Amino acid sequence: MNEQLFRKKSIEKVSSPEQLNEYIRVSNPGVWMILAAIVILLIGVCVWGILGHLDTTIKTVAVVENSEITVYVMESDIEQIKEGMNVIIGDRECEITDIADQPVAVGDNFSEYTLHVGNLQNGDWVYSVAVSGEIDDGIHSADIVVESISPISFVIN
Repeated sequence: MNEQLFRKKSIEKVSSPEQLNEYIRVSNPGVWMILAAIVILLIGVCVWGILGHLDTTIKTVAVVENSEITVYVMESDIEQIKEGMNVIIGDRECEITDIADQPVAVGDNFSEYTLHVGNLQNGDWVYSVAVSGEIDDGIHSADIVVESISPISFVIN
């Protein structure tokens, strides 16, 4: 029972009144930096979860002639398209105004570049979709936004 519970050196450190004003280091500064980085990362993820959005899109081709925008949608994708949906052409956002009732066959009336950009082949059936917006004349790649979800909805639901 003569054994001491604490080491003599530790007891001297605690009992010496001169050392009471010394800096008490509870944890390593590196730990605080890691903790701060984790907190900043979590705040960033929360802000993105609330303000951000994940879009489901259909890639297609937009042909602009005389300021009239026509987007060609594959027959298999037309059921997902509705009037009023957003279409992103380049950095501009446009809106679907009309969807053709009948498909048209891709043929000689489509340029080679239109076929390339739209990933179309002769003989494919596509629907003509009218879009409102201001885009320069030419052939452009377009994305139709079918669904837009806020990441926080994955957590809440």
